[in-house]
Amino acid sequence: MNKLSTIITLSALMSFATVADESTLPPAPASDIAQLTEVCQQMASEDQVENAELKQYVLDCVNDQLTEMGYQTVKELN
Repeated sequence: MNKLSTIITLSALMSFATVADESTLPPAPASDIAQLTEVCQQMASEDQVENAELKQYVLDCVNDQLTEMGYQTVKELN
């Protein structure tokens, strides 16, 4: 039981650290976001993503790339 409590506590702390780190990351330049959006839309087309899922697919794709590049994620795309 003590081990489970420790694991839960560590998970909570790691989750908090992840959220805290997001706010310290720089925002991505608009040109990078535009380029990533275009690439992710092409990927969606190749993956034959349905229109109903397209917006979320592209947003998730862009945010994955932004995270890998060390930038803040975005809540929506223009």
